[in-house]
Amino acid sequence: MTDQAVPPLLSAEVSWRCEPGVNEAYVWLSDGTIAGHRDLLTGTDHLADPAYSDLLTRVLADWLAREGASCPPAVEPLPWVPEGRGILGWLGRRRARREYARQLTAYRDHRLDHPAWKAPTDPPHAGWRDLVRNEAGQALWEHAATLPKPGLLDAAGRREQRAWTTGALGEETVAKQLWQVARPGAWRVLHSVPVGNRGSDLDHVLVGPGGVFTVNTKSHRGANVWVGPNTFMVNGQRHPYLRNSRHEAARAAKLLEAAVGTPVAVRPMVVLVDPRSVNRAKAPDDVAVVTRMELVRWASRLPTVLTPEQVDAVFAAARRSTTWVTPERRRGR
Repeated sequence: MTDQAVPPLLSAEVSWRCEPGVNEAYVWLSDGTIAGHRDLLTGTDHLADPAYSDLLTRVLADWLAREGASCPPAVEPLPWVPEGRGILGWLGRRRARREYARQLTAYRDHRLDHPAWKAPTDPPHAGWRDLVRNEAGQALWEHAATLPKPGLLDAAGRREQRAWTTGALGEETVAKQLWQVARPGAWRVLHSVPVGNRGSDLDHVLVGPGGVFTVNTKSHRGANVWVGPNTFMVNGQRHPYLRNSRHEAARAAKLLEAAVGTPVAVRPMVVLVDPRSVNRAKAPDDVAVVTRMELVRWASRLPTVLTPEQVDAVFAAARRSTTWVTPERRRGR
């Protein structure tokens, strides 16, 4: 291989290993072979073949500029107490305590903002894509980009473009609140989860001690919402949100059960973005209907139904792209 150039049609992908004392980035080719990896602690490259040197350097430079992959330190910072007597010694110790408190806060914030579950772990040769890479609203933004630019008098075209971009912005808004649920560490969240082969996707999937939820985001800013056992009305107009959410949850439960090997209860959920009012006096028990600002409090009040081990097992299956493909298609039928 050393005398041959890298095949021009192969693309490269990076997986990251971030653990206490370990920070390594691996470069994989699209044909399933590894080009090498870099120890980000020492800056040392380990190549599968010298011919991949330029490729590894270029791919990792782009990836590091985009991701900024810095692992937290293996241990918390230790306090440093300067010596000294009198007023100068007291001032020095006071400054040291303040600096230590600042470093400790920064360290703990970093650990919360960079949990291990958010690091993509899939090499291409594994046959699946890690869905933690997906951004909220990704499918909607991609579709909006394919729409022709509406003309000055094309009111219908502007309405269609506005509908897609409003939906995408709504999913991004809800994703920020879902991150507040997941940030303390017990919950996990995925966005824009593709299901099947017809372009369908789940806005969000939330997994935690309170259960597994498929989250359907709906942007109705300033609207009046009324929810009944089987009816969802926005400003007096019916919408099939309850039916669609139930269908999504039932489909997700079947796919997750097939991947995990045990039954997985999935509850549907509708999250509203900034409505004027929500009447849930007759809301169904099987579909959670909340506003985005209620998400954190809602999650904190849920009873515990999954152990940490069960959360990890379900999320490990949920983050694999192959989980959301029907078994028939997975076998190539």
